[in-house]
Amino acid sequence: MKKSLKSILVLVSICGVIALLLALTNMVTAPLIEENQKIATEQALKQVMPEGEGFEKIEPEVALPATVTEVYRETGGGYAIKLKTAGFDNDFVILCGVRADGTVSGAVCLSSKETLGVEKDYGERFKNTDAAGAAKVDTVSDATKTTSAYRAAVQDAIEAAKILSEAEGGKTK
Repeated sequence: MKKSLKSILVLVSICGVIALLLALTNMVTAPLIEENQKIATEQALKQVMPEGEGFEKIEPEVALPATVTEVYRETGGGYAIKLKTAGFDNDFVILCGVRADGTVSGAVCLSSKETLGVEKDYGERFKNTDAAGAAKVDTVSDATKTTSAYRAAVQDAIEAAKILSEAEGGKTK
């Protein structure tokens, strides 16, 4: 009995020390991870809206397309909209910039569990298009499901920007 109790205490002690070390590691690395994520977000925002002066994350009080996960208002006008859609996989994340005039300033695939091929530069095809122009962007052969999902997400971003602009009285801040 004493031997079993001693083994249990040793095991609990080891687990406690490991838990403490993990907590300390998290305490040290959490701010670094948060800062790196902030930098990555800022870079992505500048990529989809290079003319952007600054971005503010907002929580819209209006109904937006279901694919919209985050919205950033660009201080000079327009929005950067993060969308999650499904190509072959459900975790297909796209960031799309929409200017105040309703045209796309850029779109980029942030993450995908699919083989990244055409998604890398497919967003370039949407630059300077409006809702009608985005609908006409061709899908890519052998990547039809992926590029169709990408196109639909960009169209959702344009629609979301329109809804947000109308909710703010037809103007962006």
